Amino acid sequence: MRSTLTWLILGTTLAGASCAAPAGAVRDIVIDTDRSINCRTVKTIAADVTAGCKTDQDKAIALYDFMVRTVWMPYVYGQPKEMAGGRLKSVRDPLKILNVYGAAGCDIQADIFCTLAAAAGLKARKLDPGFAHGSNEIGWGGKWHWMDVWLPCYLLDEKGEIYSYDALMANRNLIDQAVAAGRISPNWLFNPGPDTRTLKKAKPHRAHADGSGVVKCTYHEVLTLRPGESCTWMWDFVGKWYWPEEKFACPAFKFPADANAKRAFDHWKAYKKTIKGGPHGWNSTYYRYYGNAVFAHDVPLTRNGLSQWGATTNGVGFVKGGGVKATGSAGAVEIDFELPYVIADTEIAGNAEVPTGAGIAFEYSLDGGKTFKAAKTIDKTGPFTAFSIGKPNARAYPAGTTSGQYAFVLRAALKAGQSGAPVLKALKVTNTAMLNFYSRPWLEVGKNAVTVSAAKGAPLQRYPLEITWRWLEDWTKEKSFTHKVARNGAKATVTVGGSKRPKMKSVTISCPSK
Repeated sequence: MRSTLTWLILGTTLAGASCAAPAGAVRDIVIDTDRSINCRTVKTIAADVTAGCKTDQDKAIALYDFMVRTVWMPYVYGQPKEMAGGRLKSVRDPLKILNVYGAAGCDIQADIFCTLAAAAGLKARKLDPGFAHGSNEIGWGGKWHWMDVWLPCYLLDEKGEIYSYDALMANRNLIDQAVAAGRISPNWLFNPGPDTRTLKKAKPHRAHADGSGVVKCTYHEVLTLRPGESCTWMWDFVGKWYWPEEKFACPAFKFPADANAKRAFDHWKAYKKTIKGGPHGWNSTYYRYYGNAVFAHDVPLTRNGLSQWGATTNGVGFVKGGGVKATGSAGAVEIDFELPYVIADTEIAGNAEVPTGAGIAFEYSLDGGKTFKAAKTIDKTGPFTAFSIGKPNARAYPAGTTSGQYAFVLRAALKAGQSGAPVLKALKVTNTAMLNFYSRPWLEVGKNAVTVSAAKGAPLQRYPLEITWRWLEDWTKEKSFTHKVARNGAKATVTVGGSKRPKMKSVTISCPSK
């Protein structure tokens, strides 16, 4: 029985899965620090964001600030999209938006804010202000308070309480009065002039008619590594993205006035980047854009190694020093790959010994091994250069490729020729995925207490993890720190110098093979 997809498909646990995780898999890896936000669940986000808040209004403002600095607006409304039920549908799961994409339109952002507020013990409800916009209110103290994370804005009365939407609609002069007096959110409108005029023309609305806005999360970020695999979270990108129906060169923030969000801008300004042909049009400077996670899979071509990976072998033997060989006229190896982030591209490289007339045909399945698509046949001896089974940066949905997927099965079918059987001597798979780097654990100046955990029973003593942090102190001096994790809940301290929040470069989590 070949290994079935037992962990995550499209971020949702596969119902009815009965096979255990491969013996060598370190499953459900979580890296947490005492200085950043753990974005694993809405509960961890709400707890970390509101820690130390004294009042419900303080909690709401902290969540509002977190939303403004973590989720940005794409050019195309309703983005991002994934294939479901045979058509592209908008992604609405709060945790998937926060961890994978980092971008969504106004209505989806309102849902996320409502969901986080509910997790923090606050009330929430959606509203429609009447200008093709989805918004919301947060409730505490027996009152509703309008806080829009997409515009973004909230306004305070003379007592320092956040106005309700109904109060502002009943007396629209309160908007100008609050703005003139500086009683506005520090994270304030990206387009202050036009948006203020639009607010004053908004329609009164019975907010409760649109529901609570609280969304059930089915996505869970389950990071699993087998011996010989690594994942690198980047605070940048390598130029590969999955974003169908995107008009511009890459997914990035639609509006250019980031500095208007004063409380958030400090988190962004280190990541200033020039992107030609982006959605600003008249301005190529960006602070918010997608990041890449690069997964390197060095497949262990030994009997024990493939067993630890949960791979399926049929009609193959193992050669001394590593490698698989067909024992008869044909044989095959099948390997599952499952990622917590959407795949932008998949590349396959390796080394083979191929006698005349023999070949190694690579195939892949997007439906859990039910059907396979042909990729490439290796018919020459020696290293073979990387070939892709993805289609990154496609403006139309890249059907039939790994792009846009979270899981696939790779098959190497070995066929003997008249002069002998081929040997697959080395195999490396590189999956480039998308992620929101503003959801990753970051470092601050001073001491950062790091805790690394994994699923109960993870073979950490046999396959200890190595975690490497890379950053720029004062945005110029490159630093790194590596620590090993041989037990669940292992702790480490990363000390950062400099006078300002460091510019994060990457965090690499690797599971070295023995």
